[in-house]
Amino acid sequence: MRKAPSWEKREALTAAAFLAPSFLVFALFKYYPLLYNVFLSLTSWNFYSPAKKFIGLANYKAILVSPQFWQVLRQTLFFTVWSSVISLTLGFLLAAALFKRRGAVGTALKTLFFIPNITTASAVALLWIWIFDPDAGLAGQIFALLGRESPRWLRTPEYAMWIVISLSVWRSLGYVMLIYHSGMSGISGEIYDAASIDGASARQQLFKITLPLLRPTTFFLVVTSFISAMQVFDIVSVMTGGGPYGTTLVMNLYIYQTAFVKAKAGYASALSALLFVMVLVVTVAQRKMSARWAENE
Repeated sequence: MRKAPSWEKREALTAAAFLAPSFLVFALFKYYPLLYNVFLSLTSWNFYSPAKKFIGLANYKAILVSPQFWQVLRQTLFFTVWSSVISLTLGFLLAAALFKRRGAVGTALKTLFFIPNITTASAVALLWIWIFDPDAGLAGQIFALLGRESPRWLRTPEYAMWIVISLSVWRSLGYVMLIYHSGMSGISGEIYDAASIDGASARQQLFKITLPLLRPTTFFLVVTSFISAMQVFDIVSVMTGGGPYGTTLVMNLYIYQTAFVKAKAGYASALSALLFVMVLVVTVAQRKMSARWAENE
């Protein structure tokens, strides 16, 4: 005689039934494309021919010996590191400055700083193009008032990447500020009161209390900022298109141009796979570092 399933099995079957639709959506639109991209990276395909010639690891070998790939990787890491460091630093300082500001003024300021984060990237990129236009833009007018000629910001290799970084920082500043502000709100005021009674200065409270207790928040922002910056595409595509002379070409734009301009789908798929691996490795390393910090505390 067949036994009736236990309550544990019934609960497991019920949970599986509820999770099945979400799992199918993830499998269809996330996991399958990921696996198919790996397959394409092992082929030579130009988007137009139905045939996909299997070439093994040839695309990966070609990438690793390509000087352009290493140049693009260096530029991507340069953008990622500087945009993340500057946005986290300024976001923390801004959160600290606005933390004690209550009421309508404080809310208005927080909203004002957060608006760029929810604004369309292409729109703010066009705004930045106008600001740094050497002739009719805001920067050009300021230089004209000073009796000097404005540099060609987006056409000069020494300036172009920094202009792109400035836009990235401006867009993410409000988000970083709000996350830090939320983390500060979770720190009990009694800790600061006790530190003040013991004679701790504001600087000592910052380095001995605030920053250590905000370590999980900082780790979260480091990971999310790194992943977001490594995948930057829209603002670079609109502002510079990878120029001048390829000095602002980053990985996602390089992948796009390789796939849809040069019609090298297999090569672009291999670049995508390498980008995924790099982001995964750094994320795992950061998680392990965070776990070690937590154990040492």
